Amino acid sequence: METKKEVIILVDDNPANLRTGKNVLSLQYSVFTAPSAEKMFSLLENNKPDLILLDIEMPEMNGYEAIKILKDRPETRDIPVIFVTGKTETDDELEGLNLGAVDYITKPFQPSLLLKRIEVHLLVQTQQRELQYYNDNLRKAFSTYVSGDVVQDVMSDPSRLQLGGAKRSMTAVFTDIQGFASFAEKLDPEDLVRLLNIYLTAMSDILLEQKGTIDKYNGDAIMAFFGAPLDIPDHALRACYSAVLMKRKEKELSSYFLENGMSPDPLFTRMGINSGNMIVGNMGSERKMNYTIMGHAVNLASRLEGVNKQYGTQILAAEKTIQETGDKLLCRRLDRVRVVGVNTPVRLYEILDIADSAPGETVQLAKLFNSALEIFEGRDWTAAENAFEKVLNLAPQDRPAQLFRDRSAAFRQNPPEGDWDGVSNLNEK
Repeated sequence: METKKEVIILVDDNPANLRTGKNVLSLQYSVFTAPSAEKMFSLLENNKPDLILLDIEMPEMNGYEAIKILKDRPETRDIPVIFVTGKTETDDELEGLNLGAVDYITKPFQPSLLLKRIEVHLLVQTQQRELQYYNDNLRKAFSTYVSGDVVQDVMSDPSRLQLGGAKRSMTAVFTDIQGFASFAEKLDPEDLVRLLNIYLTAMSDILLEQKGTIDKYNGDAIMAFFGAPLDIPDHALRACYSAVLMKRKEKELSSYFLENGMSPDPLFTRMGINSGNMIVGNMGSERKMNYTIMGHAVNLASRLEGVNKQYGTQILAAEKTIQETGDKLLCRRLDRVRVVGVNTPVRLYEILDIADSAPGETVQLAKLFNSALEIFEGRDWTAAENAFEKVLNLAPQDRPAQLFRDRSAAFRQNPPEGDWDGVSNLNEK
């Protein structure tokens, strides 16, 4: 099979130079000739050469003017240009190189020298294209496993691709679909994988759009974090926004899955969010490492995802996260708790919506609930029971209101000890 020859455009206003140049170059290359820069641009409309030999001194448009246009156009800026000219001054050569030429050959040229220098520049061009191809594909492959920001961070500084971590203030997010095991039992494997891929793609897109980094997937569960590798001052707010947007997206997906017979039940995702100092970096071995986070604050975020089960809530965040978000979120306070593996009590908050876009009914629910909780924590059990009943009049199926109403009724019959600190111990993960 005949190897396709590389293409060269030779531009010179001297017909004798064009004939001589074409005779020399045609021994190795496919050659187009142009007696002017204008004719060269006409040729470029239908031909993409591998290299351009460009005379400098030409009427109407000289070589310097022509290369400026070539380098300004996306479709021609990467074509290597060699000036072939009678100019011999050093300043002329520097000007040509500064404008983007890869070489500068004076006339009359030696055919063997011209061919060798063209060969070298074409080889360099080929290697650059191959390197770009491998870099693009490496970036694409790497990006399917980790956040694009991590890829950019590593490629801009390969020394980061080593074991080790650093302490940073960040926010961790854990998500999990309630009862996903039952989905797996009711769906064929192919349908389950299809549903899961659609779900994880949509959720991941939201996290990445908010500048989050996806740590890993564990079946239907997602572990993500905000604040690394990019240093994001509002990492807590972005994490919470992501959670709210993911719940909105979940409603769309759930309707779509049910309407198309792809899901036996509606989706219900639980999320846990916590902010604090975490260790972030490459963990594992030299042969296989994972860019991940570790620490007490991470463990708490993971625990909060599971704690949703006990309150019937959807998005639970610790107090530190809420403090860092200002008044941008609509939340309701819940218990101060000790969760499994974490001894220090933390105040729990359920994130209900983004404050400036929350429906009026949700705003009213949060207001009534927070007011009722103040009464509860003031130990007026009868008034607290009545206050939570008002919440249930607005939202009869609200699980947190049911829980605190029943707890108020129980305390009314059997009050806690005088030294009770109001902290609940949660013994389930």
